[in-house]
Amino acid sequence: MKRVFTVSPKISSFSFGESALQSGVSATVTCSVSQGDLPLRFSWLHNNDKIGERDDITIFPFKRSSMLTIDSVSGSHAGNYTCVAENAAGVEYFTAPLIVNGWFSPQVPVTALAATVISFYKP
Repeated sequence: MKRVFTVSPKISSFSFGESALQSGVSATVTCSVSQGDLPLRFSWLHNNDKIGERDDITIFPFKRSSMLTIDSVSGSHAGNYTCVAENAAGVEYFTAPLIVNGWFSPQVPVTALAATVISFYKP
């Protein structure tokens, strides 16, 4: 019997906090899916570029969540972080800004520095 996927992922909101972070501190966010059929696939973007293997950023995958940790925040980490959660029924994106005290990311317009969520459903 073929399993029918009907519930696409729904990401719970997350943030790096309401104020700018100081250089040198650690930062962690968790992208959790509150609903959606398993299996789920997670990926992360920084300023719309996929985050691959890096020494300064660690991604921990779990069944219904993914945690991103930056060991020592610097100006290069400033910008928008997007969690992508996908299953056979659809994909959802949630974006949160990371503001580092004294730094900005020239690739990210100021109007983009707000949490956003975008959902796509597969027919």
